[in-house]
Amino acid sequence: PGKFGGVSFKLSYYNEYKSYLRMHDGVSSKTLILESVRASSGVYGLPDDASFTYGTAGFRARAEVLPPVAYRMGLLAALRAKCLGSTIGVVITASHNPPQDNGLKIVEPQGEMLIQQWEPYATLLSNTYSGSLVEVLEQLSERLSVSLTCRRGDIIIARDTRASGPDLVRAFVAGATALECKVTDVGMCTTPQLHWIVKQTNIRRPNSLNEYYQSFSDAFIELLGKDIAPLSIKVDCANGVGAQSITKFREYLSSHLEIEVYNDGSHGNLNENCGADFVKLMQNAPHGISHDEGEHCYTIDGDADRVMFFFKNSFRNSLQFKLLDGDKIATLFATFMKQLLEESRLSLNIGVVQTAYANSASTHFLRRHGVPVACVPTGVKHLHRRAEEYDIGVYFEANGHGTVLFSETAMERIQYAAGSDKASPSAVHLLQFTRLINSSVGDAITNILAIEAILRLQQLSPADWNNQYTDLPYRQLKVNVRDRNLIKTEDAERRVSEPVGLQDRIDGLVGGYGVGGARCFVRPSGTENCVRVHAECQTQREADKLAMEVGSMVVDFIEEMFTSKL
Repeated sequence: PGKFGGVSFKLSYYNEYKSYLRMHDGVSSKTLILESVRASSGVYGLPDDASFTYGTAGFRARAEVLPPVAYRMGLLAALRAKCLGSTIGVVITASHNPPQDNGLKIVEPQGEMLIQQWEPYATLLSNTYSGSLVEVLEQLSERLSVSLTCRRGDIIIARDTRASGPDLVRAFVAGATALECKVTDVGMCTTPQLHWIVKQTNIRRPNSLNEYYQSFSDAFIELLGKDIAPLSIKVDCANGVGAQSITKFREYLSSHLEIEVYNDGSHGNLNENCGADFVKLMQNAPHGISHDEGEHCYTIDGDADRVMFFFKNSFRNSLQFKLLDGDKIATLFATFMKQLLEESRLSLNIGVVQTAYANSASTHFLRRHGVPVACVPTGVKHLHRRAEEYDIGVYFEANGHGTVLFSETAMERIQYAAGSDKASPSAVHLLQFTRLINSSVGDAITNILAIEAILRLQQLSPADWNNQYTDLPYRQLKVNVRDRNLIKTEDAERRVSEPVGLQDRIDGLVGGYGVGGARCFVRPSGTENCVRVHAECQTQREADKLAMEVGSMVVDFIEEMFTSKL
């Protein structure tokens, strides 16, 4: 079926042959498994110029080059499942990328990203040609002390709405089943839903999508109470898989939430002129959605793990577009929970984890309100790991991806406080709020519910929320260089450690914009051969100018390095 029509026949023929061999003595299970890999890997040969790297977002590339990678990730995921003896997940998506792209990423048993130690193994296998695959697989098996023949662990796989998804699922399943690992295909669902399903499966709790919708809907209704006037929101779904999820929530929450769905995939292309990445970049509403002053509007990305809030605000007899990004969401969540903790007299430490891209104004706001802030390198895995160090850890990237983590100690103490005879309303609200959070990963849609609940409980208008602090004007840009890997960073990517002398030049340029009134950092892109520049100043004109000056200087600096070597 599909683009690779002969695959099903070839693999089916080989599986029959393998069953025949099993009936005869002298053929070990390991031999059969390795022969299965030899037979199936030939169907998924790598191109001659193969070069793939597993990063924070897994693999991302043009969809047509990914079937061989998907097959090899089936092998790796089977190894990981056998190693852990648990259920792991795989989601096929390229998130906010254009529809011609796709990707794959592996999900750990508790809903986390693939552990960093296994990323090099994913990269190794994805670049191994079919003729060497069995040998490399055996070496990995021995190095990781994973028996290829063990029958423990399985895999749950899901995909987004991209047309290339089914072919990549088939390629992945071919690899995983070659190692005799069970794969359950749940079809199309959001990335956060797949993370949630995997976690629920491993903690042996109901894991169906119906349970997902029911449990988060119940939490929302319990937190706000049953006798309230319905809230009204508009949601831009990026023409992605999130549309089916938010539409389903509309059924469960019809008494409490009136949801207007835009860019639902019935017209238009995935992430084209819509979605969180587009809105953040253009600082304007997505195409196809009209909204009036003060209306609650949201934009999510293609796989529904990012969300941002936008509205129109009256200013000098005109309406201005206002975007509230991940920084604003983090401050809303953190200050709301800190207030509940204080009113409940619960002594739990709460902190916020940010990256260098977080606007300085948000950091200062949190610290003024007594909330500790940590900064880590870009990437969800870094934020998630650092957030685990708090009793209650809030993390959000400026792009709108984030969630809240609650330690076991925090949950025990919150449950005890809310369950006592003299429980305060704040303790009860805090417990109900924990049930509204998908802690396995950033979940755009459950975060929408959490935002709406807080705004209602605190009687905040969008303008009230936005006016809690004012973002410093900023400018982000990328500059092309000969080799981005020449630049190394430290201090959570806020300063350059190599090449020597580059940071001094950046500091010199920043110093021209006043002491404490500006900042700028540069970092190599994780996906493109370019350097990303982020500048903040007291005015937009200054931020634009500083970013351009630093970007131009970085290009010249790297060029001078190459010239001096000639």
